[in-house]
Amino acid sequence: MSAIQRAAAIVVAVLLVAIVGVVLLSGADGPIGAGPDPSRSLAATPSPTVTARADPTATPEPTATPDENVLAMLAEIEQQVLEIRGLEAPDIGPPEVLTRDEVTEELQAMFEAEYPAEERERDDFFVKAFGLLGPNEDFAELQLDLLSDQVIGFYDIEQRRMVVVSDTGLDANAKVVYAHEYTHALQDAAFGLDSLETDAAGEDDRGLARLALQEGDATVTMLAWALRHLTQEELMEIGSGPIPDTANVPGWMLGQLLFPYLAGQEWIVEIMAASGAGDLFAPDYAAVDAAYANPPESTAQILDVDKWYDRIAPVAVEVGELAAALGPEWEAVETTTIGQATSAIILEHFGVPTSEANEAATGWIGDRAVVTRGPDDAFALAWRLAWETEEDATEFEAAYGTVVDALEFPALVDRDGDTVLVVHASDKELLSRALEAAR
Repeated sequence: MSAIQRAAAIVVAVLLVAIVGVVLLSGADGPIGAGPDPSRSLAATPSPTVTARADPTATPEPTATPDENVLAMLAEIEQQVLEIRGLEAPDIGPPEVLTRDEVTEELQAMFEAEYPAEERERDDFFVKAFGLLGPNEDFAELQLDLLSDQVIGFYDIEQRRMVVVSDTGLDANAKVVYAHEYTHALQDAAFGLDSLETDAAGEDDRGLARLALQEGDATVTMLAWALRHLTQEELMEIGSGPIPDTANVPGWMLGQLLFPYLAGQEWIVEIMAASGAGDLFAPDYAAVDAAYANPPESTAQILDVDKWYDRIAPVAVEVGELAAALGPEWEAVETTTIGQATSAIILEHFGVPTSEANEAATGWIGDRAVVTRGPDDAFALAWRLAWETEEDATEFEAAYGTVVDALEFPALVDRDGDTVLVVHASDKELLSRALEAAR
Protein backbone atom coordinates (compact mmCIF):
# COMPACT_ATOMS: atom_id res chain seq x y z
CA MET A 1 0.00 0.00 0.00
CA SER A 2 1.35 3.44 -0.87
CA ALA A 3 1.79 6.20 1.67
CA ILE A 4 -1.13 7.95 0.04
CA GLN A 5 -3.45 5.02 0.64
CA ARG A 6 -2.28 4.59 4.21
CA ALA A 7 -2.93 8.25 4.92
CA ALA A 8 -6.40 7.98 3.41
CA ALA A 9 -6.91 4.89 5.56
CA ILE A 10 -6.08 6.96 8.64
CA VAL A 11 -9.09 9.15 7.97
CA VAL A 12 -11.29 6.17 7.19
CA ALA A 13 -10.33 4.54 10.47
CA VAL A 14 -11.69 7.60 12.22
CA LEU A 15 -14.89 7.47 10.16
CA LEU A 16 -15.16 3.78 10.91
CA VAL A 17 -15.24 4.45 14.63
CA ALA A 18 -18.75 5.84 14.22
CA ILE A 19 -19.83 2.50 12.75
CA VAL A 20 -17.95 0.32 15.21
CA GLY A 21 -20.23 1.00 18.15
CA VAL A 22 -23.28 -0.13 16.23
CA VAL A 23 -21.53 -3.27 15.02
CA LEU A 24 -20.24 -4.10 18.47
CA LEU A 25 -23.52 -3.55 20.25
CA SER A 26 -25.52 -5.50 17.67
CA GLY A 27 -23.01 -8.36 17.29
CA ALA A 28 -21.78 -8.93 20.83
CA ASP A 29 -24.04 -11.93 21.42
CA GLY A 30 -23.46 -13.70 18.12
CA PRO A 31 -20.91 -14.37 15.40
CA ILE A 32 -18.86 -11.65 13.79
CA GLY A 33 -21.29 -8.91 12.76
CA ALA A 34 -21.93 -7.29 9.42
CA GLY A 35 -21.72 -3.62 8.60
CA PRO A 36 -23.74 -1.43 6.23
CA ASP A 37 -24.17 -2.18 2.54
CA PRO A 38 -20.61 -2.98 1.35
CA SER A 39 -21.18 -2.50 -2.35
CA ARG A 40 -20.62 1.28 -2.38
CA SER A 41 -17.23 1.67 -4.00
CA LEU A 42 -15.22 3.52 -6.58
CA ALA A 43 -12.00 2.07 -7.87
CA ALA A 44 -9.90 5.18 -8.44
CA THR A 45 -8.07 5.58 -5.15
CA PRO A 46 -8.51 9.08 -3.68
CA SER A 47 -5.17 10.65 -2.82
CA PRO A 48 -5.46 13.97 -0.96
CA THR A 49 -2.97 16.69 -1.81
CA VAL A 50 -1.54 19.27 0.54
CA THR A 51 1.10 21.96 0.92
CA ALA A 52 4.79 21.11 0.92
CA ARG A 53 7.27 20.92 3.74
CA ALA A 54 10.96 21.68 3.35
CA ASP A 55 12.01 18.05 3.72
CA PRO A 56 9.09 15.67 2.99
CA THR A 57 11.19 12.61 3.76
CA ALA A 58 12.18 13.63 7.26
CA THR A 59 10.42 12.31 10.34
CA PRO A 60 9.43 15.08 12.78
CA GLU A 61 11.22 14.98 16.11
CA PRO A 62 8.63 14.35 18.82
CA THR A 63 8.18 17.53 20.83
CA ALA A 64 5.59 16.32 23.30
CA THR A 65 6.83 14.61 26.41
CA PRO A 66 5.49 11.06 26.22
CA ASP A 67 3.13 10.28 29.08
CA GLU A 68 4.30 7.07 30.71
CA ASN A 69 0.72 6.06 31.45
CA VAL A 70 -0.24 6.58 27.81
CA LEU A 71 2.70 4.54 26.55
CA ALA A 72 1.95 1.80 29.08
CA MET A 73 -1.67 1.64 27.94
CA LEU A 74 -0.65 1.51 24.26
CA ALA A 75 1.82 -1.27 25.04
CA GLU A 76 -0.98 -3.16 26.74
CA ILE A 77 -3.22 -2.76 23.68
CA GLU A 78 -0.41 -4.03 21.48
CA GLN A 79 0.00 -7.13 23.62
CA GLN A 80 -3.74 -7.77 23.58
CA VAL A 81 -3.88 -7.42 19.78
CA LEU A 82 -0.91 -9.76 19.47
CA GLU A 83 -2.76 -12.41 21.46
CA ILE A 84 -5.88 -12.08 19.29
CA ARG A 85 -4.21 -11.90 15.88
CA GLY A 86 -1.61 -14.60 16.59
CA LEU A 87 1.27 -13.00 14.66
CA GLU A 88 4.78 -12.14 15.79
CA ALA A 89 5.41 -8.68 17.23
CA PRO A 90 6.84 -6.28 14.65
CA ASP A 91 10.25 -4.73 15.21
CA ILE A 92 9.05 -1.13 15.25
CA GLY A 93 9.79 0.04 18.78
CA PRO A 94 7.43 2.07 20.97
CA PRO A 95 4.98 4.49 19.36
CA GLU A 96 6.12 8.04 18.62
CA VAL A 97 4.16 10.78 20.35
CA LEU A 98 3.60 13.88 18.19
CA THR A 99 1.49 16.97 18.56
CA ARG A 100 -1.48 17.43 16.25
CA ASP A 101 0.37 20.14 14.34
CA GLU A 102 3.31 17.80 13.78
CA VAL A 103 1.04 15.00 12.56
CA THR A 104 -0.78 17.39 10.22
CA GLU A 105 2.52 18.63 8.85
CA GLU A 106 3.75 15.08 8.32
CA LEU A 107 0.60 13.99 6.51
CA GLN A 108 0.74 17.06 4.31
CA ALA A 109 4.34 16.38 3.37
CA MET A 110 3.44 12.75 2.65
CA PHE A 111 0.72 13.77 0.23
CA GLU A 112 2.91 16.31 -1.53
CA ALA A 113 5.74 13.83 -1.95
CA GLU A 114 3.59 10.88 -3.03
CA TYR A 115 0.92 12.64 -5.09
CA PRO A 116 2.48 15.23 -7.43
CA ALA A 117 0.44 17.87 -9.21
CA GLU A 118 0.51 16.14 -12.59
CA GLU A 119 -0.93 12.96 -11.09
CA ARG A 120 -3.65 14.90 -9.30
CA GLU A 121 -4.60 16.60 -12.56
CA ARG A 122 -4.69 13.28 -14.39
CA ASP A 123 -6.94 11.72 -11.77
CA ASP A 124 -9.24 14.73 -11.87
CA PHE A 125 -9.56 14.40 -15.65
CA PHE A 126 -10.25 10.67 -15.39
CA VAL A 127 -13.03 11.04 -12.82
CA LYS A 128 -14.68 13.87 -14.73
CA ALA A 129 -14.70 11.77 -17.91
CA PHE A 130 -16.98 9.37 -16.01
CA GLY A 131 -19.21 12.30 -15.10
CA LEU A 132 -18.62 11.88 -11.38
CA LEU A 133 -17.54 15.48 -10.82
CA GLY A 134 -18.69 18.74 -12.37
CA PRO A 135 -16.39 21.06 -14.34
CA ASN A 136 -16.02 23.45 -11.39
CA GLU A 137 -15.17 20.74 -8.86
CA ASP A 138 -11.63 19.67 -8.11
CA PHE A 139 -10.82 16.09 -7.17
CA ALA A 140 -7.82 16.95 -5.01
CA GLU A 141 -9.63 19.74 -3.18
CA LEU A 142 -12.51 17.42 -2.38
CA GLN A 143 -10.09 14.89 -1.03
CA LEU A 144 -8.67 17.52 1.29
CA ASP A 145 -12.04 17.49 3.03
CA LEU A 146 -11.22 13.94 4.11
CA LEU A 147 -8.23 15.19 6.08
CA SER A 148 -9.66 15.38 9.57
CA ASP A 149 -8.28 16.96 12.72
CA GLN A 150 -9.64 13.89 14.50
CA VAL A 151 -6.76 11.66 13.36
CA ILE A 152 -5.42 10.13 16.57
CA GLY A 153 -2.81 7.66 15.41
CA PHE A 154 -1.55 5.60 12.48
CA TYR A 155 0.98 3.06 11.27
CA ASP A 156 3.52 4.46 8.83
CA ILE A 157 4.22 1.63 6.39
CA GLU A 158 7.08 3.50 4.73
CA GLN A 159 9.09 3.96 7.93
CA ARG A 160 7.64 1.07 9.94
CA ARG A 161 6.47 3.06 12.94
CA MET A 162 3.38 3.77 15.01
CA VAL A 163 2.46 7.40 15.58
CA VAL A 164 0.16 8.72 18.30
CA VAL A 165 -1.27 12.23 18.62
CA SER A 166 -0.30 13.54 22.04
CA ASP A 167 -3.08 16.07 22.66
CA THR A 168 -6.08 13.82 21.99
CA GLY A 169 -6.14 11.47 24.96
CA LEU A 170 -6.77 7.76 24.97
CA ASP A 171 -10.55 7.64 24.95
CA ALA A 172 -12.44 4.61 23.63
CA ASN A 173 -12.24 5.88 20.05
CA ALA A 174 -8.48 6.29 20.27
CA LYS A 175 -8.04 2.82 21.71
CA VAL A 176 -10.12 1.21 18.96
CA VAL A 177 -8.24 3.00 16.19
CA TYR A 178 -4.90 2.06 17.75
CA ALA A 179 -5.90 -1.61 17.84
CA HIS A 180 -6.83 -1.38 14.15
CA GLU A 181 -3.63 0.38 13.10
CA TYR A 182 -1.38 -1.87 15.16
CA THR A 183 -2.89 -4.83 13.31
CA HIS A 184 -1.48 -3.31 10.12
CA ALA A 185 1.97 -3.31 11.69
CA LEU A 186 1.54 -7.03 12.41
CA GLN A 187 0.36 -7.71 8.85
CA ASP A 188 3.25 -5.80 7.38
CA ALA A 189 5.86 -7.64 9.44
CA ALA A 190 4.33 -11.06 8.72
CA PHE A 191 3.31 -10.75 5.07
CA GLY A 192 4.84 -7.57 3.62
CA LEU A 193 1.92 -5.35 2.66
CA ASP A 194 3.84 -3.90 -0.27
CA SER A 195 3.74 -7.36 -1.86
CA LEU A 196 -0.02 -6.98 -2.35
CA GLU A 197 0.66 -4.25 -4.94
CA THR A 198 -2.52 -2.40 -4.06
CA ASP A 199 -1.40 0.65 -6.01
CA ALA A 200 -0.27 -1.14 -9.20
CA ALA A 201 -0.93 0.92 -12.31
CA GLY A 202 -3.95 -0.15 -14.32
CA GLU A 203 -5.24 -2.54 -11.63
CA ASP A 204 -7.57 -0.39 -9.54
CA ASP A 205 -10.16 -3.11 -9.01
CA ARG A 206 -7.59 -5.68 -7.94
CA GLY A 207 -6.00 -3.13 -5.62
CA LEU A 208 -9.37 -2.39 -4.01
CA ALA A 209 -9.98 -6.11 -3.46
CA ARG A 210 -6.60 -6.54 -1.78
CA LEU A 211 -7.20 -3.52 0.40
CA ALA A 212 -10.38 -5.31 1.48
CA LEU A 213 -8.22 -8.23 2.64
CA GLN A 214 -5.95 -6.18 4.88
CA GLU A 215 -8.55 -3.66 6.09
CA GLY A 216 -11.15 -6.35 6.69
CA ASP A 217 -8.58 -8.30 8.68
CA ALA A 218 -7.73 -5.23 10.78
CA THR A 219 -11.39 -4.37 11.30
CA VAL A 220 -12.32 -7.85 12.51
CA THR A 221 -9.31 -7.81 14.84
CA MET A 222 -10.31 -4.38 16.10
CA LEU A 223 -13.85 -5.59 16.83
CA ALA A 224 -12.56 -8.70 18.58
CA TRP A 225 -10.25 -6.57 20.70
CA ALA A 226 -13.02 -4.11 21.59
CA LEU A 227 -15.43 -6.84 22.67
CA ARG A 228 -12.79 -8.35 24.94
CA HIS A 229 -11.25 -5.23 26.42
CA LEU A 230 -13.69 -2.29 26.35
CA THR A 231 -16.32 -1.75 28.99
CA GLN A 232 -20.00 -1.41 28.12
CA GLU A 233 -19.70 2.30 28.79
CA GLU A 234 -16.80 2.59 26.35
CA LEU A 235 -18.76 0.69 23.70
CA MET A 236 -21.60 3.14 24.16
CA GLU A 237 -19.13 6.01 23.88
CA ILE A 238 -17.97 4.76 20.49
CA GLY A 239 -21.50 4.36 19.17
CA SER A 240 -22.55 7.86 20.23
CA GLY A 241 -19.43 9.72 19.12
CA PRO A 242 -19.58 12.48 16.47
CA ILE A 243 -18.89 11.61 12.84
CA PRO A 244 -16.21 13.70 11.06
CA ASP A 245 -17.77 16.24 8.73
CA THR A 246 -17.84 14.86 5.18
CA ALA A 247 -20.67 17.03 3.88
CA ASN A 248 -18.60 18.25 0.93
CA VAL A 249 -17.29 14.81 -0.02
CA PRO A 250 -19.25 13.04 -2.80
CA GLY A 251 -20.93 9.85 -1.66
CA TRP A 252 -19.09 7.73 -4.23
CA MET A 253 -15.75 8.94 -2.92
CA LEU A 254 -16.60 8.15 0.68
CA GLY A 255 -18.10 4.83 -0.39
CA GLN A 256 -14.86 3.89 -2.16
CA LEU A 257 -12.89 4.59 1.01
CA LEU A 258 -15.24 2.58 3.21
CA PHE A 259 -15.51 -0.41 0.88
CA PRO A 260 -12.31 -2.19 2.02
CA TYR A 261 -13.40 -1.92 5.65
CA LEU A 262 -17.05 -2.88 5.40
CA ALA A 263 -17.00 -5.35 2.52
CA GLY A 264 -13.61 -6.55 3.71
CA GLN A 265 -14.98 -7.26 7.17
CA GLU A 266 -17.81 -9.35 5.72
CA TRP A 267 -15.40 -11.21 3.47
CA ILE A 268 -13.03 -12.02 6.33
CA VAL A 269 -16.02 -13.25 8.34
CA GLU A 270 -17.04 -15.52 5.45
CA ILE A 271 -13.66 -17.18 5.00
CA MET A 272 -13.28 -17.58 8.77
CA ALA A 273 -16.74 -19.09 9.09
CA ALA A 274 -16.03 -21.55 6.28
CA SER A 275 -13.32 -23.06 8.49
CA GLY A 276 -15.55 -22.97 11.57
CA ALA A 277 -13.76 -19.95 13.04
CA GLY A 278 -16.34 -17.18 12.75
CA ASP A 279 -16.43 -16.20 16.41
CA LEU A 280 -15.30 -12.77 17.58
CA PHE A 281 -14.44 -14.08 21.01
CA ALA A 282 -12.18 -16.82 19.64
CA PRO A 283 -11.22 -15.95 16.05
CA ASP A 284 -9.01 -18.33 14.09
CA TYR A 285 -6.99 -16.55 11.39
CA ALA A 286 -5.58 -19.56 9.54
CA ALA A 287 -7.71 -18.93 6.43
CA VAL A 288 -6.95 -15.21 6.57
CA ASP A 289 -3.21 -15.78 6.82
CA ALA A 290 -3.38 -18.11 3.83
CA ALA A 291 -5.16 -15.42 1.80
CA TYR A 292 -2.09 -13.17 1.92
CA ALA A 293 -0.15 -15.78 -0.04
CA ASN A 294 -2.90 -15.96 -2.69
CA PRO A 295 -4.75 -12.63 -2.46
CA PRO A 296 -8.02 -11.77 -4.23
CA GLU A 297 -7.91 -10.67 -7.85
CA SER A 298 -11.12 -8.64 -8.05
CA THR A 299 -13.89 -7.08 -6.00
CA ALA A 300 -16.16 -9.72 -7.53
CA GLN A 301 -14.28 -12.24 -5.36
CA ILE A 302 -14.95 -10.04 -2.33
CA LEU A 303 -18.64 -9.54 -3.06
CA ASP A 304 -19.21 -13.20 -4.00
CA VAL A 305 -17.09 -15.39 -1.76
CA ASP A 306 -17.81 -18.46 -3.92
CA LYS A 307 -15.75 -16.83 -6.67
CA TRP A 308 -12.93 -16.58 -4.16
CA TYR A 309 -13.22 -20.22 -3.13
CA ASP A 310 -13.28 -21.29 -6.80
CA ARG A 311 -10.50 -18.81 -7.65
CA ILE A 312 -12.48 -17.41 -10.57
CA ALA A 313 -10.16 -14.71 -11.83
CA PRO A 314 -11.35 -11.84 -14.05
CA VAL A 315 -10.91 -12.19 -17.78
CA ALA A 316 -8.64 -9.85 -19.73
CA VAL A 317 -10.56 -7.22 -21.69
CA GLU A 318 -9.10 -5.07 -24.45
CA VAL A 319 -10.32 -1.64 -25.55
CA GLY A 320 -7.75 -0.79 -28.20
CA GLU A 321 -5.53 2.20 -28.86
CA LEU A 322 -8.20 4.86 -28.59
CA ALA A 323 -5.83 7.82 -28.55
CA ALA A 324 -3.97 6.62 -31.65
CA ALA A 325 -7.26 6.14 -33.50
CA LEU A 326 -8.45 9.65 -32.65
CA GLY A 327 -5.34 11.37 -33.97
CA PRO A 328 -1.71 12.31 -33.22
CA GLU A 329 -2.76 15.20 -30.98
CA TRP A 330 -4.53 12.80 -28.61
CA GLU A 331 -2.97 11.12 -25.55
CA ALA A 332 -4.05 8.38 -23.18
CA VAL A 333 -4.70 9.78 -19.70
CA GLU A 334 -5.45 6.55 -17.86
CA THR A 335 -6.37 2.93 -18.48
CA THR A 336 -7.51 0.64 -15.68
CA THR A 337 -10.05 -1.90 -14.50
CA ILE A 338 -13.17 -0.57 -12.81
CA GLY A 339 -14.69 -3.73 -11.35
CA GLN A 340 -17.98 -5.02 -10.00
CA ALA A 341 -18.04 -2.87 -6.87
CA THR A 342 -17.25 0.27 -8.83
CA SER A 343 -19.80 -0.48 -11.52
CA ALA A 344 -22.49 -0.69 -8.86
CA ILE A 345 -21.55 2.60 -7.23
CA ILE A 346 -21.44 4.42 -10.56
CA LEU A 347 -24.97 3.26 -11.29
CA GLU A 348 -26.14 4.25 -7.82
CA HIS A 349 -24.47 7.64 -8.08
CA PHE A 350 -26.60 8.41 -11.10
CA GLY A 351 -29.88 7.43 -9.46
CA VAL A 352 -30.21 3.67 -9.89
CA PRO A 353 -31.63 2.27 -6.61
CA THR A 354 -29.01 0.45 -4.52
CA SER A 355 -30.47 -3.03 -4.89
CA GLU A 356 -30.91 -2.61 -8.64
CA ALA A 357 -27.39 -1.21 -9.03
CA ASN A 358 -25.91 -4.16 -7.15
CA GLU A 359 -27.93 -6.62 -9.20
CA ALA A 360 -26.98 -4.93 -12.48
CA ALA A 361 -23.28 -5.19 -11.58
CA THR A 362 -23.57 -8.88 -10.67
CA GLY A 363 -22.21 -11.19 -13.33
CA TRP A 364 -19.21 -8.96 -14.05
CA ILE A 365 -16.17 -10.99 -15.15
CA GLY A 366 -13.81 -8.31 -16.44
CA ASP A 367 -13.47 -4.81 -17.88
CA ARG A 368 -11.08 -2.14 -19.05
CA ALA A 369 -11.62 1.62 -19.23
CA VAL A 370 -9.52 4.06 -21.26
CA VAL A 371 -9.72 7.85 -21.00
CA THR A 372 -8.03 10.03 -23.61
CA ARG A 373 -7.46 13.77 -23.94
CA GLY A 374 -7.28 15.89 -27.05
CA PRO A 375 -6.91 19.55 -28.02
CA ASP A 376 -8.63 22.09 -25.74
CA ASP A 377 -9.22 19.39 -23.12
CA ALA A 378 -11.57 17.42 -25.36
CA PHE A 379 -12.05 13.93 -23.95
CA ALA A 380 -13.21 10.48 -24.93
CA LEU A 381 -13.80 7.47 -22.72
CA ALA A 382 -14.22 3.86 -23.83
CA TRP A 383 -15.16 1.26 -21.24
CA ARG A 384 -15.69 -2.35 -22.26
CA LEU A 385 -17.21 -4.82 -19.80
CA ALA A 386 -17.47 -8.61 -20.06
CA TRP A 387 -20.32 -10.52 -18.40
CA GLU A 388 -21.07 -14.11 -17.50
CA THR A 389 -24.20 -14.21 -19.65
CA GLU A 390 -26.04 -12.12 -22.23
CA GLU A 391 -28.75 -11.61 -19.63
CA ASP A 392 -26.21 -10.03 -17.28
CA ALA A 393 -24.96 -7.77 -20.07
CA THR A 394 -28.50 -6.75 -21.00
CA GLU A 395 -29.30 -5.90 -17.39
CA PHE A 396 -26.24 -3.65 -17.08
CA GLU A 397 -26.96 -2.05 -20.45
CA ALA A 398 -30.47 -1.15 -19.31
CA ALA A 399 -29.27 0.20 -15.97
CA TYR A 400 -26.56 2.30 -17.59
CA GLY A 401 -29.23 4.03 -19.62
CA THR A 402 -29.95 5.99 -16.45
CA VAL A 403 -26.34 7.22 -16.49
CA VAL A 404 -26.52 8.20 -20.17
CA ASP A 405 -29.67 10.24 -19.48
CA ALA A 406 -28.10 12.00 -16.50
CA LEU A 407 -24.76 12.99 -18.02
CA GLU A 408 -24.19 16.54 -19.21
CA PHE A 409 -22.12 15.42 -22.21
CA PRO A 410 -22.79 12.90 -25.01
CA ALA A 411 -22.65 9.22 -24.06
CA LEU A 412 -23.96 5.86 -25.19
CA VAL A 413 -24.07 2.25 -24.10
CA ASP A 414 -23.92 -0.55 -26.67
CA ARG A 415 -24.24 -4.29 -26.08
CA ASP A 416 -22.82 -7.05 -28.27
CA GLY A 417 -23.72 -10.46 -26.88
CA ASP A 418 -22.18 -10.80 -23.44
CA THR A 419 -20.07 -7.63 -23.66
CA VAL A 420 -21.05 -4.01 -23.16
CA LEU A 421 -19.28 -0.94 -24.52
CA VAL A 422 -19.72 2.43 -22.82
CA VAL A 423 -18.52 5.55 -24.63
CA HIS A 424 -18.40 9.13 -23.32
CA ALA A 425 -17.13 12.17 -25.21
CA SER A 426 -17.06 15.93 -24.99
CA ASP A 427 -19.15 16.38 -28.17
CA LYS A 428 -21.38 14.32 -30.46
CA GLU A 429 -18.99 14.18 -33.40
CA LEU A 430 -16.24 12.91 -31.13
CA LEU A 431 -18.64 10.38 -29.60
CA SER A 432 -19.18 8.84 -33.04
CA ARG A 433 -15.45 8.72 -33.73
CA ALA A 434 -14.70 7.20 -30.32
CA LEU A 435 -17.40 4.56 -30.80
CA GLU A 436 -15.97 3.55 -34.15
CA ALA A 437 -12.44 3.45 -32.74
CA ALA A 438 -13.43 1.36 -29.72
CA ARG A 439 -15.47 -1.25 -31.60
